[in-house]
Order: sequence, then structure tokens, then C-alpha cells
Amino acid sequence: MGLTSTQKKKILDGRAVLTPVSDLGLSGRREVYIGSDCCAALIDRKSRFVRKDAQAFVDLLEAARKHTGRVLEGTVLIKQAPVCSKARDMLVSLGIDVVVVS
Repeated sequence: MGLTSTQKKKILDGRAVLTPVSDLGLSGRREVYIGSDCCAALIDRKSRFVRKDAQAFVDLLEAARKHTGRVLEGTVLIKQAPVCSKARDMLVSLGIDVVVVS
């Protein structure tokens, strides 16, 4: 099913519930949105979203799946950053949605 338009709007408006990655057993200060069947990350920066960032999201998605015990679909919402084609191709090949929002 993936991320619904209502969930997307809540994330972009800042009303969605954030889960720190430390709750998932990962290090860092990132946060993720975990819904009933979806795990989403909001990238709100100007620097390029590269393959390293894509791999970090894949790792985060796997940790969220283990933490919840559910099969979650992944979505990366990108606000400002340009997206590297290799990063996009990698995520799409794994069934993860890459959504550029304005």
C-alpha cells in the first residue's frame, strides 16, 4: 500500500509521530516515520542525496522491520536535495519509493 497522501501531508506539515533511530538500535540523530505498513524518511537539506544515504535508509528500513515485526514498505521523501541517479536506481530496484516534494 505504501505511504498515503494523508500520511505524506502529516509528515510534511510536521504533525507525524517521529521515531528516533536509537529506538531501532541504530546510532545517530536521524528520525523516521513508522506507520502501520510504511516506514518513511524526510530528507530536508540542500546537499545531494547519494548512494551512501540510500544505503543508510535501507539499513534503517530493515531495523524498523525487525523492531515492529511487520513487513513495512519504504518511502524516502526528498524536499530540496538533488538525487543521485545511482541512489534512486538502487532504492527503486529494492522496491523503495523515492518521492521528490516541493
